[in-house]
Amino acid sequence: MKRHTAYLFVTILLLLYIGIVFFCCLYNFTNLTIDLSNNILGIRADRVVHFALFFPYPFIAFLFLNYNGNIMIYKQYTISAIVISGVFLAAFAEAAQEIFTTMRDADPYDLGANVAGIFAGSTIVYLLRKVLYDIFDPILSRKK
Repeated sequence: MKRHTAYLFVTILLLLYIGIVFFCCLYNFTNLTIDLSNNILGIRADRVVHFALFFPYPFIAFLFLNYNGNIMIYKQYTISAIVISGVFLAAFAEAAQEIFTTMRDADPYDLGANVAGIFAGSTIVYLLRKVLYDIFDPILSRKK
């Protein structure tokens, strides 16, 4: 894939993901028939949804940081940058519920679930980073 095409792909992917996150965090889902106050394996379903919503962020951020072409970051700092930016995204998404809506409130337990999703995804990215490079280098080659 050409460098410019890879840049567009990973940038659009990241922006699309962030848009979905903020839509899910700010939209009023009270008219749905799904009850998120039930428990899944002893954990409130709402927290499981928050975990699942932020779990993909490290994978998408990994692609963005490594194949953007405009961001120069040393490989050893990639995971740290992913975790730090992910925690900021999670905190801002949770605060946005309180600031921009009247029907949703910021909840520290939801923030905990968001951050847990970030850490779980980041751990998997860290453990599989060499495999991810092997998969995506041929597709999104950073070379011209």
